[in-house]
Amino acid sequence: MVLLPLRCLFWGSLLTAVTGWSRLISRCFPGEKLVNDCTEITDTECIRCKEGEFLGTWNTERHCHQHKYCDPNLGLRVQREGTSETDTICTCDKGLHCTNDACESCTLHSLCLPGLGVRQIATGVSDTVCDPCPVGFFSNVSSALEKCHPWTSCETKGLMEIEAGTNKTDAVCGSPPRIRALVVIPITMGILLAVLLVSACIRKVAKEPENKVMCQDPVEDPVEDLEDFPVPPPSIAPVQETLHGCQPVTQEDGKESRISVQEKV
Repeated sequence: MVLLPLRCLFWGSLLTAVTGWSRLISRCFPGEKLVNDCTEITDTECIRCKEGEFLGTWNTERHCHQHKYCDPNLGLRVQREGTSETDTICTCDKGLHCTNDACESCTLHSLCLPGLGVRQIATGVSDTVCDPCPVGFFSNVSSALEKCHPWTSCETKGLMEIEAGTNKTDAVCGSPPRIRALVVIPITMGILLAVLLVSACIRKVAKEPENKVMCQDPVEDPVEDLEDFPVPPPSIAPVQETLHGCQPVTQEDGKESRISVQEKV
């Protein structure tokens, strides 16, 4: 703080008590900084803060404060630009929140584990707030957004509760025994009918080859067919007659006449 002359402080305190207006004697407006102190004959001299600077209160400061820098590398972004009278306000990117009131850095939102539901969704400056799921409600996921869900009402759906719900699981519903029987019987009959139809088709296909064989012409005996055709007589080789000792001798055609020399003599 700048020490002002005692005279300025005296008159400043006096005028403040009487009129509530002390700037004429001792202090600068918000957004201004002190240049020269007041004297017996001069007023306090102040000037506006430069761009990127501010002073937020009545003051006697000779230097303005720098605006805060929202570092994107830390997950920060500008929520509101600063003025000569106010500082810049930073907030965090989506999915992050400030680690302290000054919002100098960011961290990831917390998740509500199974069995817990979101009571308050996180913002850029506050973390997720979780609450245990009360009786009749459940949460089966880890989430920063999901609230607890009510158990399924089996009665309103005309079903019966097979398994009760917990804070982490929903109630399990099923069909009553009578309705279950009405569903199972038609399904069973349909399966049996399908089996019978398939069996009938298989039998029909199996009989078709037999019918084809019975419809074919009988095969005739080849021996009987041969009896209808005349059998040619055995071939007789042509013969020729020669004389042997003045006697005719029969000789097959194509064979040489072989007479011993003695017989020729």
